[in-house]
Amino acid sequence: MRAHHNINDPLLHTGMLKGFMDGSLGSRTAAMKVPFADDAGNTGLPQFKQAELNKMSVERAKAGFQLGFHAIGDKAAAMALEAFSQPGVSKTARNRIEHAQVVDPADIPRFKKLGVIASMQPNHLLTDMNWAEERLGPGRAAYSYAWKAFLDAGVPLAFGTDYPVEPVTPFRGLYAAVTRRNEAGTKAYYPENKLTRGQALYAYTQGSAYAEFAEKHKGKLAPGYDADFILVDRDLYKVDPAAILDTHVLQTFVAGKQAFPVQAK
Repeated sequence: MRAHHNINDPLLHTGMLKGFMDGSLGSRTAAMKVPFADDAGNTGLPQFKQAELNKMSVERAKAGFQLGFHAIGDKAAAMALEAFSQPGVSKTARNRIEHAQVVDPADIPRFKKLGVIASMQPNHLLTDMNWAEERLGPGRAAYSYAWKAFLDAGVPLAFGTDYPVEPVTPFRGLYAAVTRRNEAGTKAYYPENKLTRGQALYAYTQGSAYAEFAEKHKGKLAPGYDADFILVDRDLYKVDPAAILDTHVLQTFVAGKQAFPVQAK
C-alpha cells in the first residue's frame, strides 16, 4: 500500500505494521507465562516462536516499518519486548504493544527502556471484568489493565476504542479509565490502577498523536495544529463519573471545518 498511496495523506496513511502474538482472554488463547487459573495446563496460543519473531521484527524494522504487536497475555508481551530488543530494531521507532492487558510487573520497565508505547483500550475492562479474575487468579489480575503502573514507570500510553471489537464511543473507555467500575457502578476492579481525567484524556489525544509521530500537529488545540476537535454536551472534567457514559457529541470539526452535523450546501 505504501507504494501506491501518498504517505502524507492526513486522513489515511500507512505507518505501523501490526502482528498478532496471541488470542484473547475470553477464549483462553492469550499467551500466558503460567496456565489460566480456570483452565489448568492451558497457557494459550502464541503465534510465533521467539527466534522467528526476532528475525521477522528485524527484517520489517529495516524496511522502515513501525512495529505493533497484538499481545494480550504476559508471555506474548514478553516475547514482543524481546523482539523489540534485537539489534536492528530502533528504540526511537515508537514501536507499540497493542492491548497489553496482562503484563508481568517485571516487564513494565522494559517498555520504558526500549521506547515501547503501551497502546491500550480501557473499555476492554468493562467487557472483561466479569470473568477476568477467574481467568487470571487474583495475583495476575492485580496487574492487568495496569494503566497507572505504566504511567508511573514513564511508559507512554496511547488510548483508543478497538472498534469494531468494542463500541466506537471513547466515553465508555474514559469512564473505565477513571473509575475501573462496571457501567452500573456496582463493582470495582483493582482501583489502584485508575487514572485521573487529565491523564486519561491525554492518552486519548496527545498520547495517540505521539504514537503516530503526529504530536507536532495533532492531539491538542494550539496555534499551528490541525484543529481536529469535538464539542460535547458536558464538562468531562467536572461531571459525576457516571455521567461520562451519557456524553453526546454536538459537533465534530476536522482541520477546522465542521464535519458533523453535515451542513447543507
